[in-house]
Order: sequence, then C-alpha cells, then structure tokens
Amino acid sequence: MHAAFTFWCAAGAALATCAAHVFLGGRLFARPLLDSTLARAPKQTVYYCWHLTTAALLVMAAAFAWAALDPAASAAAVIATAIAGAFLIVNVVQNIAMGNSFRRHPQWTFFTVTTTLGALALANG
Repeated sequence: MHAAFTFWCAAGAALATCAAHVFLGGRLFARPLLDSTLARAPKQTVYYCWHLTTAALLVMAAAFAWAALDPAASAAAVIATAIAGAFLIVNVVQNIAMGNSFRRHPQWTFFTVTTTLGALALANG
C-alpha cells in the first residue's frame, strides 16, 4: 500500500478519534464533569486536560496529513505515531490497573487503529 494513502488513513483515524472525543466524550464526560460538585480547581484542571487532548488529536491528524503531502515530513508522522501508541498504552494500563472494562473504556480501539496505520505508512515510506 502506498505510504501517502496510509498516512491519509492515519489522519482520518486521528480525526475520527477527535470527533468521538469531542462529540461523544463531551456529552458523556465533559458536561457531567462541569456539572459535578468537584472543587473548582480540580474541575478546571481536568477540563483543561480535556482540551489538551483535543488539541493533541488535531495536531496528530495534521502531522499525518503533512507526511501524506510531503515525504520529507516523515519525522512528524513518527512523532504522531509515537503519541498514538503512548495513548494506547496509557489506556490499556489504566484499564488493567483500575479494573476498568475494556468495552466501557474503548479509547484503546481508536489508538490501535491510528498507531497501526501510522506504523504501516512509516514502514512503507
């Protein structure tokens, strides 16, 4: 498979992950967090982390798109793939450590796809 096409697929996977994070996760987690009785500082810190995740996902998609457009930008795709892989590992470890259901905490599925596509594109580049 051509590397540019696979980088575009990785960019799409990162954008799909971002959309799920913003629209599904926002409704299920961010809004209830803001409505909670949690103290103001921890609440705002977690909400800030929420926005950092959104930004990281958008930058990840942009890095893959850049690599699709310019083979010289493969370093950006290496970083994006590493970040996706790190997010995958964090979710798996957290699920195991906290006894979470992998079905109820499925972020690992999104990052498995993005990491795999990024790695395939890099291997074919």
